Amino acid sequence: MLTKLIDQKLLFSITLIFLLCNSVFAQECEEAYNRANTLYAEGKLLQVPYELNNCIERGFESSAKQLNARRLVILSYLYSDRVVEAEDAMLQLLKENAEYKPTSSDPAELRNLYEKFRTRPIMSLGLVGGATYNQATVSNTFGVGAKENYSNVEYQPQVSFKAGVSFSFYLSQVIQINISPTYESIVFETVERPLDFSTTTMRENQNWLHFPLTMRFVILPKQKVKPFIGLGGSARMQMNASIEGTQAYDSEEIADIEATTIDISKQRQEMLYDAIVQLGIQFKTRFSHWSIIGSYSYAFQDFNKPNARYDNSELIFSYGYIDNDVKMDVISLTVGIAYDFYKPKKYRKYKTLD
Repeated sequence: MLTKLIDQKLLFSITLIFLLCNSVFAQECEEAYNRANTLYAEGKLLQVPYELNNCIERGFESSAKQLNARRLVILSYLYSDRVVEAEDAMLQLLKENAEYKPTSSDPAELRNLYEKFRTRPIMSLGLVGGATYNQATVSNTFGVGAKENYSNVEYQPQVSFKAGVSFSFYLSQVIQINISPTYESIVFETVERPLDFSTTTMRENQNWLHFPLTMRFVILPKQKVKPFIGLGGSARMQMNASIEGTQAYDSEEIADIEATTIDISKQRQEMLYDAIVQLGIQFKTRFSHWSIIGSYSYAFQDFNKPNARYDNSELIFSYGYIDNDVKMDVISLTVGIAYDFYKPKKYRKYKTLD
């Protein structure tokens, strides 16, 4: 019990000493900051960095005071024609506060120095989610009855969802490379009359891992709201596919066939490929950005396997359903948020040779 009490007192004493030291240091840095401003106003520019560097290295209490201190050091070097030191100080400022940007009221020398550095993000990583819609293109129809019956098949797209991650690599302020692996669900219904006396309605659910790779061209790169256009392609890897249907007979004397879920994964392609066009907007926020993206994926191949269309006897004999040859284009609307990563550096064209 006595040992525990001693330990508590020791911890309290250490904490108190630490707080007192921090308070003393904060007061000393506040005084140093005031002296540095006085020296700057008096034109004693080279004394400013020596007054502030120790406090800058340890950090001022507030981020605003830290930024102002670094800015004062940079200006002191600039007006002393110490360009190399000013560049080093600007680089340190940007590493500490990557989204710093001089205002229009700042001296031209400071703004010109800032322009020598890469201040855009180099990459971003985030989450995306949204809705999918689809558009079918039927090349051949098949059925159990007369051709004039099954050739009038109707595809009805349904809204579903997608979710995943997004990674962008910034080649410049204008060009970005993006890959966004997502889990994507596609749902649609087919309605047809395989026979003269019944109507079949089938609801199909396909689940894919989608890997789109696009190049994005930003239209207004220096604005907070940045429209962009994306072009690219993608691969889809099938996870599973299922179908459930009903067959309704015209005659009330015959009982309708109720819906049951049937696995049709083996009748669907394992991989699909498509081309992508995107239109989107990015909204810049602090160290991150939001995006709203509309995408159209144009399918290069049918999603069904032609050689497997007769493999499922339950679909054929219970519902009169045989796979058609169909391409499925996908329209999606997604919302995402991404964290921006920075690595500021001086542009090569401004570097001097030793």
